[in-house]
Amino acid sequence: MQVAKSVTLKVSPKINMNKFLQLRQFYDQYQSIARFYSSYILEHNLHKSLVNDLTARDLKQILHQQLYRQIKETFDVGSQTIQEIRDVVVEAFNSWAKLYKQWFDGETEQPPSVPKVDEFTVRMNMPRVCSIFKHGKEFPFFFKVKVNGSDKRITIPVECGEYQHRLLEDALNDKYKLGTVQLVRRKGWFYFVVCIKKSVDIVKSDTVVGVDVGLKYQAVITVLHEDGYISDVEFVKYSKLLDKIRYLWKRIDYLKSILPKEQRTSRQIRRLWRKIHRINNWIAHNVSKRIVERAKQHNAMIAIENLSNFKPVKGEKSKKLNRQLSNWIHGKIKDFVLYKARWEGIYVKVVPPRYTSKRCHICGSEGFRHGVIFKCSHGYTSNADFNASVNIALRAKFPKSWGIVNMPSPSRCKAPSVREW
Repeated sequence: MQVAKSVTLKVSPKINMNKFLQLRQFYDQYQSIARFYSSYILEHNLHKSLVNDLTARDLKQILHQQLYRQIKETFDVGSQTIQEIRDVVVEAFNSWAKLYKQWFDGETEQPPSVPKVDEFTVRMNMPRVCSIFKHGKEFPFFFKVKVNGSDKRITIPVECGEYQHRLLEDALNDKYKLGTVQLVRRKGWFYFVVCIKKSVDIVKSDTVVGVDVGLKYQAVITVLHEDGYISDVEFVKYSKLLDKIRYLWKRIDYLKSILPKEQRTSRQIRRLWRKIHRINNWIAHNVSKRIVERAKQHNAMIAIENLSNFKPVKGEKSKKLNRQLSNWIHGKIKDFVLYKARWEGIYVKVVPPRYTSKRCHICGSEGFRHGVIFKCSHGYTSNADFNASVNIALRAKFPKSWGIVNMPSPSRCKAPSVREW
């Protein structure tokens, strides 16, 4: 199986100003050519033809025949860059055509809007347009980019973290395969995004890492071994960061209360929401990293529940609970676990969450949950999230069974409490 991961490298602030201006001019020219292609497609209704009988390959040929020579004479860019821009624009309209066909067939409720992209993806071909090399000690890597029609390239120094440095160095040493390179502009500065690929064999295991994602604990991780032994129970919680998010919510509520009646948001409110988003991303990345490391340590598969239907509903729950549900990052944790585990060759099974915290993981009988406490009808008491994590692991191994056995048995509920594991 082929898996991929992207590495982001920042253009160094120590770059020569003349090279920075050339890079910015190249980026702006790329966008101008992409908008030129997009306008031609919309003016001649070629996007509608993609829905009916025109293929993406035919559209590329039409654009090449009609516009290539004109673009080549107008803009100072290489032939490979022009073809790459054409392909990027065609892919955007081809994606729209596929969504339109789904709506026409009744698979979706609303028709998709015609793509009006402010900034297209700046994709560069390796090694014809861009190449990477390592030289010297001041900068970890350099990018050589062909920014105009001549064969001359400019050398751009970049900066990166230790993890990104290790991945890219392994790729340059042929341990991994280098994919496409993209140039991204964020807040006036430029970044290179490099795709790194490798082949892995994903194998199922009899040992399962069960993961329960909740509101009180960001995750409860439990390792269920082949013989039924439970070990390495971990309760992951970031109390200080959650307190910081609650403080930011209160700040946002106050700023909204002093806004004029017709105004819904402000620059300061958007800045606070971005801060909440960054905190949630940090939590999701760290939780998913712990889960994957635990599975790698025990050579186990991962079982995680699908909570996509748990969304806040106005009027049914309290405002406080709805806000907690809206900030619940279960989806991010699941997505991050999936791609990180796939990179390591670890099998991930997504299981339904129904009754995972209301059934005893030992005997399978239905119990009672009050807050974080679960009590089995036969007297066994444990943490509800821990009980759910074991049930999730069991459901991955035995989808149609509850507990260690399928039938309740009072004698099986004499297991130790969570603290004794």
